[in-house]
Amino acid sequence: MDWHPEDIKAAIRKRGCTLTALGRERGIDVRLISLALSYPHKAAEAAIATFLSVPAHLIWPSRYFADGSRKRPQPVENYVRKPRAIVTGAVA
Repeated sequence: MDWHPEDIKAAIRKRGCTLTALGRERGIDVRLISLALSYPHKAAEAAIATFLSVPAHLIWPSRYFADGSRKRPQPVENYVRKPRAIVTGAVA
């Protein structure tokens, strides 16, 4: 299972950086860095993985084979927006 996008952001913050700063440092559009948390983007994934010192195939196993090679073409489900949890509460 892929790392949750919030876990990736937290790991980057714990190392003293932000997605915005990471994108600027690596010369990658900030929007692409953010999109890579949920959708495949090779350069942005590589920048995040390198920064975290974790192989990309361990962060996004749905996008890579176990040997680290990239799945081509990407599985369709990697491009489908994942539903967000809906929080409901009783109104008093």
